[in-house]
Parts: sequence; C-alpha cells; structure tokens
Amino acid sequence: MTDRMLRGGVLKGYFDFVLSEHGKDAWQDCILNTNINPKDLKDKDLYPEAYNIDLLTCISDQYGLEELRKVGNYTAKNLGGLAHLVRFANIKFFLRKAKESYEETFPFGKVSVLTDEFSKNASVIFKDSNVIEESCVAWLGAFEGFLEVTRTKGTVEKVKCQVKGDEYCEYKLRWE
Repeated sequence: MTDRMLRGGVLKGYFDFVLSEHGKDAWQDCILNTNINPKDLKDKDLYPEAYNIDLLTCISDQYGLEELRKVGNYTAKNLGGLAHLVRFANIKFFLRKAKESYEETFPFGKVSVLTDEFSKNASVIFKDSNVIEESCVAWLGAFEGFLEVTRTKGTVEKVKCQVKGDEYCEYKLRWE
C-alpha cells in the first residue's frame, strides 16, 4: 500500500489562503493548532496526509465547512506555474491532464475522468482518496477554481461521497 502523502505546495496554498483571507493572526493560529510551519514546507516534497487533515480541519473548525470550498478554489488558481499555464488551456485539456497531475501531487488513491470529445460535461471519480468531508469540500472548490482559471462558465456538483458510504467520490462538471 502506498503511503498517504501529498506535495507541500498544496499545504502552502492552504496557509497562503488563510493569510490572504483572514490575516496574520489566523495564519499563526493555524500554525499553533496544527504544529505545521509553512516556512518549513517545500513545494515538491511529500508530507503525511495527516498534515492535510489537520490543516483542513483547523480551517473548518475556525471558519466553517463552506470556507474549505474557498480554500480549494484559491489553491487551484494559485498553484504557481501550473495555474498560469492552465489559463491558456481549455477545461477539456485540463481534464485530460488531471489524472497525471493528481498522481504527482497525491500519490495515493485513484482518480478517473470520464468525458468525451463532444460533450460539455465530465465526471471526476476519486477512489480511496478522501477520508474526511473537509477534503471533499475542498475538491469541490478546486474544480470550481479550475473552471474559473480556464475561463469556463460552468458548475460543479458532488453526486457521490465515499466518506459518506458510497463506493467512491464523484464530481460532475458541466459547462457552456
């Protein structure tokens, strides 16, 4: 079984969101509550998923579950060079690269993207990826962020949730 790890760039994105949206005191509270120092995180290094769980839970406890949607959105739109390059692609191009990007950032679980050349919708399925509802909500916001960054008008809906007992998590994206 693969260790559940994730890239530091994601965690740094969460901390950047807290600093940007809630200020330095909130940022320091997250450091104290999680024992994670964002200054020690390296974008490409892998860190235990427990860091992700602790940080998402901390943000949710402080600001509510819906704030995690904003966290996911912010992080998706601000992932350095990737976010910049995606601005020049359409949503279908991004979705074709989603599996590879996921596996590089989160080397656990599985992601599948179901779409075809002619439709204006897609299903993104996560299996054994999300372990807490907070993570599910952050992914919902991340997909909304990817629509925004590719300048695509559309919606995202979560239709299945492994955390709540379904076989997998599924997000439906629809666009114009």
